[in-house]
Amino acid sequence: MEWMIGLIGGAFGAGLLSLVQFFVARHDKKKEAESVERKALRYLMLYSIQATARELISAGQATMDERRQLREWHDLYHKGLGGNGDADKLMEAVDRLPFSMN
Repeated sequence: MEWMIGLIGGAFGAGLLSLVQFFVARHDKKKEAESVERKALRYLMLYSIQATARELISAGQATMDERRQLREWHDLYHKGLGGNGDADKLMEAVDRLPFSMN
């Protein structure tokens, strides 16, 4: 009888361990996918910020709306997605541009 209790307990423990491992592996895969998506979004936002900032710098001026929209994108990129500061110098250059009323 004792051997039967041991067998049942061992089977239950093995099943529980397998279930825990399944959920941990599933969580890790989901976390990895989210980090890949987050990284892709960060690169897309950086590209967009750089392109828009370079256009404004080439034009030599920026409207309030252009400046505000670019600042919002930069804040999302830098603070929200953990951007590394690549766009900071461009943002400083955009901030120094004269205002355009168009």
